[in-house]
This record gives sequence, structure tokens and C-alpha cells, in this order.
Amino acid sequence: MTDARLLIVDDEPHYRQLLSERLGRKGWATFTAASGQEALATAETVGVDVALIDIMMAGMDGLELFERLRQMDPAIVGIIVTGHANVDTAIKAMKLGAFDYLSKPYKLSELEIVVERAFEQRRLNHRCAGLAAQVEHLRGRCGDQMLGESPVWLSTLNLARKAATQEMPVLITGESGSGKEVIAAAIHQGSQRAKGPFVPINCGALPDNLLESELFGHRRGAFTGAIGDKDGLFQVASTGTLFLDEIGELQPAGQAKLLRVMETGEFRPLGQTALRRTEARVIAATNRDLKAEVKAGRFREDLYYRLNVLTVLVPPLRERRPDIPLLIAHFMARSQAQIRDIEPAAMARLVDYSWPGNVRELRNVTERLLMLEEGPRITESLVASLLIEQKDRTGGGRSPRFDHMMSLDEMDRAYVRWVLAQCEGNISTAARKLKISRSTLYRYVDGENA
Repeated sequence: MTDARLLIVDDEPHYRQLLSERLGRKGWATFTAASGQEALATAETVGVDVALIDIMMAGMDGLELFERLRQMDPAIVGIIVTGHANVDTAIKAMKLGAFDYLSKPYKLSELEIVVERAFEQRRLNHRCAGLAAQVEHLRGRCGDQMLGESPVWLSTLNLARKAATQEMPVLITGESGSGKEVIAAAIHQGSQRAKGPFVPINCGALPDNLLESELFGHRRGAFTGAIGDKDGLFQVASTGTLFLDEIGELQPAGQAKLLRVMETGEFRPLGQTALRRTEARVIAATNRDLKAEVKAGRFREDLYYRLNVLTVLVPPLRERRPDIPLLIAHFMARSQAQIRDIEPAAMARLVDYSWPGNVRELRNVTERLLMLEEGPRITESLVASLLIEQKDRTGGGRSPRFDHMMSLDEMDRAYVRWVLAQCEGNISTAARKLKISRSTLYRYVDGENA
């Protein structure tokens, strides 16, 4: 853990100095306090990861101090030290949540090991918080894949792979539902931060005050309803990636605070005076034209250039039509429905549709088709009726005529690939289902690589 902060609390000056010098040589930032009140003031100012606390002190004793430190920040890891060891005191310390308990005299080498383990526990706490956020995010997205083989999509993936090798901020642009978050997750997974959490937040889904609390955290009592302390997502994602979706929705006050974090790595939780540090990598996404937003005065120019170090443009689904059969096959395979087949004419209609809602809309329509179809395979008549309903609902789509410049040969090859995938690559079975010869099927497949 970089920026690891250790608070040493002991009313004996020589102990404080000795421990501060010895443990400081291990690379930890050490702070000292001679009393409980001084320790609380220090923790309020600098923030604390691990506290090494002597129990026997005048005024506030070590157990009361630890309890109050945990009220400030429940994630603080405490090590209790005393020269008057007894079982009852040890039990009481552990019940309060102390990480470990040491009796004087102790070996400094032993103390170093305990402190190292305490910092590791703090790291694990943050990691678990990050993974919890990631699991919550993935619940609604299981199965989404980087599927596609159209040139424009492969070009996008290639740029994403390059972005993964860098530590710079990335701005992902594209229409709503086109897969910006999938690209962001792929960049994270391909980076050196893959073992850290991928933490997403939609900047347009929360009001300003709640968004600020989510990003930076808050102390108990910072606002109505803040009944406890909470780590912000910048803290949770410190070893990983923070994905700021719909960044164009961020209001001016939030833009200013985000800019400061990106420039200094420092932020202040709501209701707290102490600064925190983060090393989270920021990936942002928007379906807005941020250049136009800057010109209109709705988005800070300095923040735009800070975010826009590397841009990845995600193409809309209508520009990657050869990928549609592959995506439909994937969504069908994900489904619990038994239907795994689709009429060629039905597939043609789906490929020709303009998909204003992009991949998100395609997934929704595929799921509805599987739910409504009563026969063994999806029919053209059902697709036609559903797409008419879809056009009425979204105001999108194209006229029934085929006005997309996609050749019949390209359409046939896309469908043959889809059938072959359904047959798990078995040429004979695919040829039989398509009612064509094996040699004809080979010609379709090999012709793509000619």
C-alpha cells in the first residue's frame, strides 16, 4: 500500500521516537501522539491506516481511543500494546475489533511483522470493498463478451489493447448502448491493474450531493442520512480502475473536484478535513460531444484535456452489421430458452434493422424473441412484428426496404458463420441444417480468408 499511514500513540517520549524511527525506515509514513486527544486530532488531519496504541495513558486510555478512532473510520486497523498484560484486557481489545495485541517488552522485529500484517489487512479490506462493488456491477452484465469480427470493431479492440498498456486516462466515446463499458472493462483487464477492482459509476444517475459522497466518501453526520463513515469510490478503486460513465452529465462543482483529484491524487471526504490519496486510474465515457459542451461552457476545458489523453471511439451497431449474427448467437446461448435456431429471413431482418439502441437494444430484442416464440426456431413473421413495435417504441429504425449497403454475399457469409457456431464447428451438421453441400459451406468459410 502506497501512502501507508501509521499512527503511534504512547505517553512515553522515548518509545514514540524509537518506534517512529524504526518503523519509518520500513517506508511507512509515521505520525506520533502522546495522548488520546492528540491522536484523534492527528487522525482527523492526516487520516490513518494502522494505529499502534498503548493502553495505559493518562486521561483517555488506549481502548477508548481505539473505539473512537473506529468511529471516525471503521477501516482503521488497530494494534493494542500494554505493559500490564492480562487476559481480560486482551479479550476486550479483540471484541472492539483490534487486529492484534502485544505485551511489553517485545522484540522490535516481532512488532515489524505485526505492523506489516496489519497493513496487509488494510489492503485486503480495500480490495474486498472493491470486489464487492465489482460483483454488484457484474450481476447485471454476466456474459457480455468482446464479440465481433468486423474491421471497425477489430480496430476498436486494437486501440483498447494499446490503451491497456498505458497508465494514462482514457476517454471512451460512442452512442448509448454501444458497449463503452465493455471496452472500459477490457482495458482494465488487459492492464497491470487487472488484480485490482474495476469500479463503475454512472455520473448521470445520481444527484450532485450523492454523487460527491459516492466518489469521495463521507464521515458520519456529514449530511442528513449519513449514519456512518463510508469510503468513496476513489478510495475503493485506488489499486484498480474507476470508470466514470456519462461523464458529460457531471455538474460544474463536481467537474472542479474531479479535476483536482486527477491533478494531485488528493481528495477530501465530505465532513472531513484530512486529505486522502488515491492512485486509481480514471477511464471516462460519454455519448455527448464534449468539444461542443466545452464551447457551450457546460464542460470545463481543462478537465476535458485532462480526460482526453487517449480517446477510444466505440462504433454504433449499424456500422458493424456482420457482428450482429454473432451477438444474437451469444445472447441466445446465454438464455435459458431451448430455442437455438432462427430463420435466415428473420436474421436478415435483424441485420438490416438500424438498432438505435445499439447492442443493448439487440440484447433486449433477442430476449423478447426467445420469450415470445412458440415454435422450434425464431420466425421472420415474429421478428417483423416485433421490429415494427420496436420502431414505434423508440422512434428509430429504418423503413422496411433494405437500404443498408450490405451485399447478399456478405449477409450469407454472416449467417453461415452463425449456423456453424451453433453446430460447434461441425461442418456436416451445419451443411445439413443449411441444406447445402459441404463443399459449398467450405466455399463460404474459406472465401472470407481468400
